Amino acid sequence: MLERTAGCLESGSLRRLLPSSKKSLKSRRTLHSSFWHHGAGDLELSPIWAALVRATEPANQHSEVSRRSSTSQSAMLLDFLYPAGTINFLRQYSGWGVDRQDGRWGRSGLGKLGYRQYTSSAKDTVSTDQTRMEEGTQDQNPDTEDGNLKLLYERMGLTKSYDYEEAWRQYMLLDGVDQQLLRTPLMQYLTKSDRVVDAERITELFEMVREQYRSPIVYQATIRAHLKLRNLADAMQLHKIAYDTLESPAGSAELLAHFMQNSSWWRAFSLWTEFQERRREGQFGRYDLFELVVAMPNLADQTIELAEYVSRRIRNAPPSSKEADSKLKEFASTLIRRTLKTLDAFSPSSFSTLLEFLRLWEVDDSFVYEEAIETLLALKQNKMVVKCYRLARQGRGAHLSVQTLHKVLHVLCNHHSILGMQQILDDFFKFHSRPTSWAYKLCMKEFASQGDAKTVHALFKQFINSREEQKAVRLARRSVDSPLNSADEISPLLQVHAKRGEVAKAVAIFNQIENVYKLQPTLLCWNILLNAYGKVHDTSSAYEYFERLLESPQIRPDDYTFGTMMGICASRGDLERTIELYMLADELGIQKSEAMIDSLVSAYISEGDLQQAERLCEDAVRMELKGSGTRTRMWNYLLVAYAARRDLNNVNRTLQRMAEANVDYDAYTYSALMQALCMVNQPDKAYDILREVMVEAGVQATAFHYAVIMGGFLATGESRKVFAVQNRMMRRNVRGTTSSNLLTLKAQIAEDLALLDEGPEKEILERSKQMFQEVVATIDPQDVSSGPRKGHGRLAIDVAHTSTFYSYVMFVFGQREEFESVNKLYDEFKRTVPESKRNRPPVPVLSALMSAKLQERNFEAVEECWNLILDQAMEDGRTRPLPTKILGNALPEPDEPQSPVDDVLESEAEKVMPAYRLHLADSLVIYLRSLVLQNKIQQMTDTVKDVLDRGFVLDVHTWNKYVQFLARKHEYDLAFRICEEKLMPGWTGWAKIRWQLPVRNRLPIELRRARQWPTHLRPMYYTMLYLAREYIELQDSAAESPAYKYILSDLERDYPKTMKAIKTMPRMDNEGERNILRGRT
Repeated sequence: MLERTAGCLESGSLRRLLPSSKKSLKSRRTLHSSFWHHGAGDLELSPIWAALVRATEPANQHSEVSRRSSTSQSAMLLDFLYPAGTINFLRQYSGWGVDRQDGRWGRSGLGKLGYRQYTSSAKDTVSTDQTRMEEGTQDQNPDTEDGNLKLLYERMGLTKSYDYEEAWRQYMLLDGVDQQLLRTPLMQYLTKSDRVVDAERITELFEMVREQYRSPIVYQATIRAHLKLRNLADAMQLHKIAYDTLESPAGSAELLAHFMQNSSWWRAFSLWTEFQERRREGQFGRYDLFELVVAMPNLADQTIELAEYVSRRIRNAPPSSKEADSKLKEFASTLIRRTLKTLDAFSPSSFSTLLEFLRLWEVDDSFVYEEAIETLLALKQNKMVVKCYRLARQGRGAHLSVQTLHKVLHVLCNHHSILGMQQILDDFFKFHSRPTSWAYKLCMKEFASQGDAKTVHALFKQFINSREEQKAVRLARRSVDSPLNSADEISPLLQVHAKRGEVAKAVAIFNQIENVYKLQPTLLCWNILLNAYGKVHDTSSAYEYFERLLESPQIRPDDYTFGTMMGICASRGDLERTIELYMLADELGIQKSEAMIDSLVSAYISEGDLQQAERLCEDAVRMELKGSGTRTRMWNYLLVAYAARRDLNNVNRTLQRMAEANVDYDAYTYSALMQALCMVNQPDKAYDILREVMVEAGVQATAFHYAVIMGGFLATGESRKVFAVQNRMMRRNVRGTTSSNLLTLKAQIAEDLALLDEGPEKEILERSKQMFQEVVATIDPQDVSSGPRKGHGRLAIDVAHTSTFYSYVMFVFGQREEFESVNKLYDEFKRTVPESKRNRPPVPVLSALMSAKLQERNFEAVEECWNLILDQAMEDGRTRPLPTKILGNALPEPDEPQSPVDDVLESEAEKVMPAYRLHLADSLVIYLRSLVLQNKIQQMTDTVKDVLDRGFVLDVHTWNKYVQFLARKHEYDLAFRICEEKLMPGWTGWAKIRWQLPVRNRLPIELRRARQWPTHLRPMYYTMLYLAREYIELQDSAAESPAYKYILSDLERDYPKTMKAIKTMPRMDNEGERNILRGRT
C-alpha cells in the first residue's frame, strides 16, 4: 500500500491514473460455438463484448525498457480502492491504464492488456544496428520449453522463489539482448505471484515475444495472468491459438480450474470434451487437465455443486439428449474420482456424498471403491474404510482386488470386527475362488486373539485343504511331505488354546508340530506355550520348557520370551524371580523391551513399593526399549495401584506426568481413572467419563469399562443403576463378559434379598438359583480370554470364570441355610474345572463352602476346609526359585559356599510373597468363629500365631474380630494387649467428642482414604464395646475379689490408650450397644 501511495506522488502520475482511450471500438466478433454449448449456433456479439474480447495495442518497445526507471511500480497505484471487477472492466473497455500512442494491433491480433510500468511514452530510440542484433540473438537463442529458470536465478542472483520486485528491477536494468534471453524465464518466474501487477507484467512480456517463439509455457503463463486479471475472453482466445497453432493444451488446466471455481459448469464440460477429442487423436500426451482443479481449497464443495447440477440436468433433460447427458455424467464422474483421490479435499461428509452420487449414476465400479479405499487408508480414516467397503459390497464395486481386500482385512482385524472378517473371507471365495494364505493367517491370528477356538480350527482346516490342492507343486521343491511351510503357520491353534487357558490342548498341538507335520517348533511356538503355562499358574512346567529352550542349540530366546517369563513371575507377585530373569536377559545380551519393564513395574507394585515402580516408569521414558514405543501399559499399572489405594492426588499427578512425557492414553487409562472414582464412592462421575469423556476422545468402551462402573454402583448399594449400565451396554452391542455377568448377578440377588418381606424366601432363592444356572450355562472361555477381568483376583484363567460365580452363590445359599444346594453347587463346580485341579479348589470356593458348613454347625467339615485352604494358600503364595540351570552364570556367585544349616534356616524362614499376605484374611475369620463356638481358645490363638508365622497378615476386619472373640471368652490380657499394640496406633478418637472441640472436626482426606485400606489397622466401634463390657465386668468383680482388682490395675497400667478410649466412649444407646454391654451377644 505504501508503494502504491508513493506512486501517486510521482510526476505524471495523474496522467497515468486518468488516461483517455485514443482508439475507437473495433468491429464485432464471434466466438467459436464450442465455448457456448447451449444448443444455439454462433452468436453475434455486442459492441461492448467485442471490446471486452479485444485488447489494446502496445507501443513499440524492444530496447526502450532498458532505460526506463525501475522505481515506477504501477500505472494505476490506487487500484486497491476499487473493486477488482470494476478495475478490470475499466482497463479492458476504456483502456484505463494503457499508455497507447498509436492504434496498431500486435502480431497475434491481440492487444496488450493492462498498463506499462513506466511513465515515458517516447518512441524507440535504439539504433537500427542494436535492433538487428537483438533480432539475430532471438533467432539464434529461442526461449526454451522449460523457461530455463536456472539461468534466471544465476544471472539475477535470486535466492528466493518469490522476490518478484527484485527480479523485475534487475530485468529492467538489462540491455535488450539479455532481456530477450530472460524474457520467457521471467514470465515463468512471475507466474507464481498472486499480485495483479505481476500478471500485467506477464502480459506485457508476452507482447515482446515474437509469435514464432511463443512456446506452450509462454501461452500457459500468459493465460494464467489473464485469468488473474479477470480477462477471461483473452485467456480463452490465447488458449484457442495454442490449440490450433501449437496443438498444445497450454492453459487448459488453468481455464478448467477457473471455470470450476466460478461454477461455469458447461464451459468446463466443453473444455473437457474438446480435450478428450484431441487426446483420442493422439495429442497432448500425459497432460493433466485436473492438475490445478485438485489444488483448489474448496474442491469438494465445488465438485458436489457440479454433481448436483448434473443430477438436475439429467433429471430434467428430454430423452433426445441422452448421449450428451451421458458425456456430462462421464465428466462429472471423472472429477469426482479425482476429488476422492485428493487427500487435502477430504472430509467425511463430502466423501460420502460424492460416493453416493456415483452410486446414483450407476458408475461406481470396483476401481472407484479401490481408489477411495486407498485415499482413506492414506488418511488413516479406518472407520470410513470399513464403511466404504460395505458400500462396495452393496453396489457394483463388490469385485475388489486381492490387494484391496488384504488392506481392508488388516483394518478389520485391528478393529476386531468379526463380521467384517467373515465378509472379507466370503468375498475371497466369491470372486477369487479362495482366500490367500496371507488372509488365512491374519484371520486365524485375530480369531485366536479373541479366543474363538471353533473358528480358528475351521479356518486352519480350510487352510490345510488349500495347501493340499497345491501338494504336487510343493513336493517338487520340498523333500518333506508336510502341508505347512513353517511351524509358525500352526501358531494360531496354539495361541487360541493358550488364550483360553486350555493348556493340555496347547501342549498336544505343540507336540503335533514335530510328530505330525514333521517340522521343528519355532521360537514363536515356544513363547506361546510358555504363556499358556503362565495363564494357568503352572510355573513349574513353564520353568521346565524355558530350560529346554535355553538348552536348545537351534533356537535362542528373545525379548518376548523373557517378557513372557517375567510376566508369569510378576503376575504372582514374585519380585525376586522377576529381577533374576531381568538380570539373566541382560547377561545373555537380550534387548530390553517394554514388556520386560512392564513386568518389573507390576512386580514392584505387588510388593507394595510404588515409589520404585514410578522410578522405573520415569526411566523407561528415556530408555530405548523394543516394542510399540507408547510405554502406556506400565503407567496404567501405576494408575491402578494408586486407584486401589484411593489416592486421587497421585492419580491426577500421574495422568499429568503421562501427558508431559507424551505417553498416550488408551482405553485402560480411562478405566483406571474410572476405578479411582469408584473407589472413593463416586461411580456417577466415573459413569460420566464413560458416557462423555471417552466418546469425545474417540475411545471405544469395552465390557471391562462397564464392569468397573457396575462394581462402583454395587459397592454403594445402588443395584438398580447396575441394570441401567447393563442396558446401555446391550444397546451398544457390547458383548458381556464373565465380569459384567457376575456383577449383574450380584445386583439381581441383592435386589431379590431386599424384597424378602414381599415374597417367600424359598421362592426368591429358587429364582436366584435359576438365574445363576442360566448365566453359568452361557459362560464361554472366549469371554474369559478377552482382556482384563474384574473380580477374579489372582485366580488362574482356567478356574477363574467359574470360581467367582460359584463362590458367591454358595455363600449366599449358605447364609440362607440351603445346605443341600451348597453341596450340589460344590460338586457341580468340581466338574467344571480341569481334572488336575479338582482336588485343589481355589481358596474363594473353599471359603464359601466353609462358611456354609459353619452355618450348618458341621465343625469337622469346617476343620477339613480350613486345612485345604491353608495348604492351597501356601501353594499359591510360596515363591518358586528358578532352576540352577536357568540361572547359569547370570547371577554373581557367593563368596563362601552356603552350609546345610543355612539351607535349613532359609527353608524355615520361607514365607509367602507379599502379594498373597492377605490371602487368608476372610477365611480365617470364619475358622476363628468356628473355634470360638467350640470353646477352643488355645487352638484359636495358636492358629493366629501359625498364620502370622507363615508370612500372612490379618486385615483390620480380622484383627477386630479376633479381639472380639478373645474378649467374649474373657481372655482379658491378650485381648487388651492386641488392641493396644495392633489397633490403637491407628485410633483417631471418638467422632462425637471431636465434634464438641473448638477445632476442625473432619479428619484429613488422606487419612480418611487410608482408613479404607485393609491393612490400615484401627479399633472398630463394636470391638471397643466388647472390651468395655469386659472392663465393666472386671470392675464389678474387683469390688469383691482382690485378684480381679490386680488384673484391672494391670490393664490400666499396661494399656493406657485402650483404657482411655473405653472410659471416654460416648453412649449411643442403640440396640446393638445394649445387646453387647448387657452380654446378650
